[in-house]
Amino acid sequence: MRLSRIYVAQPLTPGNSLQLDPAANHYVQHVLRLKAGAEIVLFNADDCYDYVSLLSFRGKQAIASIQSRVLSDTESSLTSEIIQGLSRNDHMEWIVQKNTELGVSRIFVFNAEHTQIPLKPAQLEKRLAHWRAVAINACEQCGRHRPPDINFDKNLPEILNQSIQRETKLLLDFDGVRLNSLLTPVSTSQQVSILVGPEGGLSNVEIQAAKAAGFVSVRLGPRVLRTETAAVSALAIVQSLWGDV
Repeated sequence: MRLSRIYVAQPLTPGNSLQLDPAANHYVQHVLRLKAGAEIVLFNADDCYDYVSLLSFRGKQAIASIQSRVLSDTESSLTSEIIQGLSRNDHMEWIVQKNTELGVSRIFVFNAEHTQIPLKPAQLEKRLAHWRAVAINACEQCGRHRPPDINFDKNLPEILNQSIQRETKLLLDFDGVRLNSLLTPVSTSQQVSILVGPEGGLSNVEIQAAKAAGFVSVRLGPRVLRTETAAVSALAIVQSLWGDV
């Protein structure tokens, strides 16, 4: 039986016990309905180990006693980045969740010219916290140990001007060349960036800025995909050729 995995922001050492935080405590007691003596797996994003633990309870508080650790390196060998124009809330959750499952290393979100409701500074911390929580939940489910870095910049040039290594740069554009004609199993890359517009797509100004930064226009096929489908599909294709999918 597959054990439930739970993220904890605490140091983990076999032989030690720790008190689960309120969210994890609620999850094991009221969602999983686990009893004393049940086994769970803890991870904390500091390494690639699963920490097998036994549950006990002190009043209403769940305690995890770490029994052993098992190496479980599920992180992708490919460093991948999604640069995503801010989309609807439900679309963004789906983008974060599914790309996390596919092994994305980092996600940059920006207010695109066609973003329907731009993110305001007062909303930023709350929205980032929510997206990061979605990524952690996806890691708990899929077996990853390190959630992707998720950050926000107010517009695309802010991201393009950052000094980040970007080896292969792909711009999802319906007028581009077919992605499978550009990528081959022979021509490998260690780092891939995928730029995706919001529901209304990228503006001409944004497309030209991306091309000036070295992004190559590619399309995924003859059909127009939703923004949340496009990002996941492109990453799955790249991972199947150069990663571990």
